[in-house]
Amino acid sequence: MERFNEHIGAVNSCHNDARIQFESFQDQRHSVSNVLRSCGREIDIAYRTRLTAALDVTRFLLKQGLAFRGNDESTSSSNRGNFLELFEWYSQRNTEIFEVVNQNALANNQLTSPMIQKDLAHACASEITSVIINDIGDNYFSLIVDESRDSSVKEQMGVVLRYVNKEGRVIERFLAIVHVSDTTSLCLKDAIDSLFAQHGLSLSKLRGQGYDGASNMRDFREEGWQIILDEVNNFCELNMIPVIDMEDSIAIRGNARRSRRGQTITNFHHYRVEIFCEVVDLIIQEMNNRFSEVSTELLSCIACLDPKSSFSQFNVQKLLRLADLYPEDFSSNDYLYLESQLRNYIYNVQRDPQFSEVGDLGSLAQQMVKTGKNTVFPLVYRLIQLALVLPVATASVERVFSAMNIVKTDLRNKMGDEWMNDCLVVYIEKDIFATIENEQILQRFQRMKTRRMQLPPLRYSSATTTTTSSVNQ
Repeated sequence: MERFNEHIGAVNSCHNDARIQFESFQDQRHSVSNVLRSCGREIDIAYRTRLTAALDVTRFLLKQGLAFRGNDESTSSSNRGNFLELFEWYSQRNTEIFEVVNQNALANNQLTSPMIQKDLAHACASEITSVIINDIGDNYFSLIVDESRDSSVKEQMGVVLRYVNKEGRVIERFLAIVHVSDTTSLCLKDAIDSLFAQHGLSLSKLRGQGYDGASNMRDFREEGWQIILDEVNNFCELNMIPVIDMEDSIAIRGNARRSRRGQTITNFHHYRVEIFCEVVDLIIQEMNNRFSEVSTELLSCIACLDPKSSFSQFNVQKLLRLADLYPEDFSSNDYLYLESQLRNYIYNVQRDPQFSEVGDLGSLAQQMVKTGKNTVFPLVYRLIQLALVLPVATASVERVFSAMNIVKTDLRNKMGDEWMNDCLVVYIEKDIFATIENEQILQRFQRMKTRRMQLPPLRYSSATTTTTSSVNQ
């Protein structure tokens, strides 16, 4: 019996080995489910690391407006294109990434395919657009639209939104570029309606559309000449440049017959009538062509809120006319309180030293928000918003087309419309893009469609935050 007990308790006894295995099986740390779960977490972490690296590369290329694909992306190629080459360069300099890419990743889950690249770019652009839409909120906005042909001779419509943000600043943001079959008004309207529906924008908040720009110069003809003449004379005196005598006579220019006859005119007539007034006429004509009667009246009336010279142009009756121009924004009750708000407002700000340095309408709106007067005088602030969102130029859309010529070149003229739009949104709105964290983009990427793998939560690994924040430095 003693020899039997010694046999069972021996270190090399099969019975002792079985007992150890049984106790190990009972230990939950070594259970099959825990082992599988541990392996699963390692796979999830590898997926997150690999996907984050692909996003880092995508962010860099989008920000610089560079091409992604190469002519020959085979493994034997010496130049596989910007994305694959930069991805390889990145992995060679980061051990954590190197361990989960290329030969260390499944062949069908490399996360470097053209489809993945486009999905990541679309997620980036969608996050930027979401920030813009949220920034507009329930405020008024205007639409600035223009058309141009890209390098593949396709008509593209650029759309920019102009609005006043929560800080009272006037903002112009690029929304999208849309391919249109033609540039007729009906086709453009359908494209805009579709774009609004796609982004959840309300037509009830649209307060203007701009297709070209010009400043409101209607009153500048009468008073502007002496102002500009004084500025020129002051500049000449400061820089020791001889000042022209406006009463001196000069030969008529541009008319050979009258010039040969010795006919002359004064410098005053030449500079004021033939140059100054001619330019003002062209601007006024352009303004009449581009601005509606309501918009022109709005600009004329809103000048009464000009803070210059301590609101010297303030006129309650003119400002009340604005309420008539925008009945959808001022109810009958609003109209009753508007006059008293205007009078109380001007009395208040004329005595507030914080408004003494305000020199334009945009600064006035910002100061109202800063001091809380936009909530004290909401109807007055509404008038200012309506004036500020009025589109007066299309320079922002022209810059979109300049960017389009950088992103879509003759060598990249086969870009699809959605791909080009995503690239342009990120390239143009870089300042917004810099504020968006990788995690936001990764989560949107994961929600876009059913993926082979699920994105694990960040708590699985703190090491992944290194690559997550690398492009935000």
